[in-house]
Amino acid sequence: MIIGTTKTSDLVQRYQQTEILKEQILSEAAIPAILSSVAEPIVHSWQRCAHNYHIPSNQDCAPRDDEYEAQQHWAVSPLRPAVQSSLSQLSQLAQQSNLVVVLGDHRGKMLWTCASKTLQASAERCNAVPGGHWDEASVGTTSISLAIGSHRPATVFAGEHYLAFLNEWTCYSAPILHPQTGELHGTISIGSHWKRHTPTGEAAVSSLAVEIAKHLPRPLPQAELEIHALGQPMVRFRGKPIHLTPRMIEILCILSLKQTGLTLEACHAALYGDGKVSTSTLKAELSHLRHLLDGRLSSRPYRLLVSVWTDFMELWHAISKHDIATARQLYRGELLIHSVSPEIIEWRTCIAALMAKASKNANFLT
Repeated sequence: MIIGTTKTSDLVQRYQQTEILKEQILSEAAIPAILSSVAEPIVHSWQRCAHNYHIPSNQDCAPRDDEYEAQQHWAVSPLRPAVQSSLSQLSQLAQQSNLVVVLGDHRGKMLWTCASKTLQASAERCNAVPGGHWDEASVGTTSISLAIGSHRPATVFAGEHYLAFLNEWTCYSAPILHPQTGELHGTISIGSHWKRHTPTGEAAVSSLAVEIAKHLPRPLPQAELEIHALGQPMVRFRGKPIHLTPRMIEILCILSLKQTGLTLEACHAALYGDGKVSTSTLKAELSHLRHLLDGRLSSRPYRLLVSVWTDFMELWHAISKHDIATARQLYRGELLIHSVSPEIIEWRTCIAALMAKASKNANFLT
């Protein structure tokens, strides 16, 4: 599938320039005129890695789960049935094209991998294996982390990786997005030695992602109003996505927790706390929401007049039933991570604490 590699001399020059540029940027001495030689998302990722995460510069592999946990994660993954019929084709691609092929979940954890005989040992050394954690916080800049963050295909060449142990690789990743909902289910990636870099790599991996996505199950409506607030927020009304502001999603989450409804003042307190925002501003947001929900939002008190499903309450119920596998599947990230609503912060903190315990001990609730 990957054909037409770039001329080696050009790749060597790019390899050397990238190393110099990364050092300049991370030392905050970059020359703006040469920034165009590296894609902007990669530069931003380098800066996040340097300032936001505590990644040891001498780290020589990705963190990974034990084999049993990796197998369990793969067993319950919604991607498994979607890709099952393609696994032999992907294995053949890896062997015939001398590649590593990787299927990952929506948070960057590897679910299934296959490497050619010549790359097998290298892949294992860096934990490009099931259970490997390849999110940005774990291994810095990778094509996987960029594809997850942007929901777009990504290429990372040699020294464009944040950590040096990946400098010998060039990797291409594409997000696997549900064709009906646009929801991120995972990534498909291919990688090889940097001297085999090709401009067709992204197109190849994008084609694989689209094919896998075709086999994802069509979602059944959980309720008339579905609120996905863990990780990337998304709201569906009567089976169709609706585009809402972050504030509107916060309001819906708060109202979903108060089935008997809220007064305007109580809603204001839950949303803004002591913030100096007028109630008229909130009334305008509620009025707009009522219009988008076809009038299915009452006032006096403010209450949703539709059946409601939320992923964070579904997760909460799963934890209360000791169903850790379902809870982990639902937990696509923190609850409305950018929200400063007191009500949302309280729920976000509780859920994050319970999930942290779940990751350490599946029997923590016993």
